[in-house]
Amino acid sequence: MFNTSVNPLQIGWIDYSPEHRRKVMTVLQSLAAPGAVDEIGIGQIRDGFSHKLFPGTSTIQTRAKYFFLVPYILMELEKQKNITPNALIQKLNDMELELIEPLLKSGEKGVIGETAGKNLKRKPSSVYWSGLKTFGILRYPHLSLEDYARAVCAVRKENLDIRSMGVSEDVSSQGDDSDAAGTSLTGGFWRCPPPPENWREHISIHLTYEEALHLKQCIIRSSFSKDSLLAFLLQVEPEVFTALEDFGAIGEALELPESIRQDFEMARDFSRFIFGASLRYNLILSEGRNEKARQLWTEWLSSYFVTQRFEHYEPVAPMDYLQISNPALRRFLTQWKKYVLAGNEEDMDSLIVQREIDLKGRQRAKLRNSALYSYKVGDGLRGGKLDFRYSYARDILTDIFKALEGSHAQAG
Repeated sequence: MFNTSVNPLQIGWIDYSPEHRRKVMTVLQSLAAPGAVDEIGIGQIRDGFSHKLFPGTSTIQTRAKYFFLVPYILMELEKQKNITPNALIQKLNDMELELIEPLLKSGEKGVIGETAGKNLKRKPSSVYWSGLKTFGILRYPHLSLEDYARAVCAVRKENLDIRSMGVSEDVSSQGDDSDAAGTSLTGGFWRCPPPPENWREHISIHLTYEEALHLKQCIIRSSFSKDSLLAFLLQVEPEVFTALEDFGAIGEALELPESIRQDFEMARDFSRFIFGASLRYNLILSEGRNEKARQLWTEWLSSYFVTQRFEHYEPVAPMDYLQISNPALRRFLTQWKKYVLAGNEEDMDSLIVQREIDLKGRQRAKLRNSALYSYKVGDGLRGGKLDFRYSYARDILTDIFKALEGSHAQAG
C-alpha cells in the first residue's frame, strides 16, 4: 500500500558565501539536466568516466562562445582602478546579464538566460569556470572565481606578480605564450586573445575563426585535457565528426589511441551493462505500462552484449579502475549480473526497489510511493543509456568545427 502523505522534497543550505552558493547551484542545476538522473546510484562511475573522456565539459554548458565571453568581460574589469573583489564579481554578474538580450537577437539556441532573463541565478562565469581552468584559458587552475577576484585586486593594489602570491600556473603542455592564431596574449591571468575592439556591438553566440582555433589548441595542449577523447575528436576530419551522432558510434568509426580506447570501451561496456537496470526501473515505475521501456528491455535481453559478453563481464572493474570505494554499489552491480544471468525478473525488480530505498529512504523512493510519481502514458524514460556527457561535449565541438570551416567566421 502506497503512502500518500509525502510532501515534495525541499532542499536548503546555510548560505555561507557567494562561492558556497555557486557550488550548491552548480550541483542543483546539474541534477536537473537531462541525462543527469541517477535513480539507481551509479553516478560516481558515470561522472568518473565523463571527467576522463570529456574533461572541462558539463551538462549545463551550452555554447563554446562562453569560453571567450567570460574572459573578455573579466579582462576589461581587470583594468578598472580601485575595484574590490566583491565589486568585481558583482560587475561581472551584471555584465553577463546585459549580454542576454543582444545574444538572443540572432534567434540562436543555447543562450544562457534565454528563459530566466535578468532573474538568471547561474551565470556563465560559474558554468564555464571549471572548463576555463581545465583548458588552460585561465592560467591558474587552482583559483576559484572568488580567489581570482581577490588575486586581481591584490595584484593591482600592490603591483605584485601573481606568482609571488604562491599561486602556481599550469605550464606543463601549453607551449609558448601566443595563441593559435599568432596573436600576442595579454599575459596576467589569461591565456586568451584580448577582446576585439567594440566586441559587444558585434556580439554573436558563434565563435570567430580565431576563437575556434585558439580553443581547439587550448584543449589539445592543456595537461588536463590533451590525452582525452575530447581532444582526439577535435583532430578528426569534420565530416567524420559530424557522422558520430551518438557515443557508441565513436568506437565503431574511429581507431582510437590505446589509452583513450581503454577508457572508451570500459565506459561503453558499463553503459551497456547498466542500461538493463535502468529499463527495469522504468518498467517498475510504470507498472509495466511504459511500452518504450518494454520494447527496449526486450531488445537489451537479445543484444550481442547480453547474449555473448554479459556472462564474462566484470561489473566492478570500472570501480576499481576509477578507484571508487563504495561497497553498496559493488554489491548492487554484482547482484544485478547474477539475477540477469538467472533470468529471474522478480529478483531483478526486488533488487532495484531495495536499491532505491537504500539510496533515498522509503518515503522518497518513487517505486513504492505513488504520491511522488504516477506514470502517465507518453512519459519518457527516467535515465537512459549513459553517454558520459558526449551529447553536451558534441555541441561544444560542433561550434568549434563550424567556425573553423568558416560557417560562422564573423567578427565578435
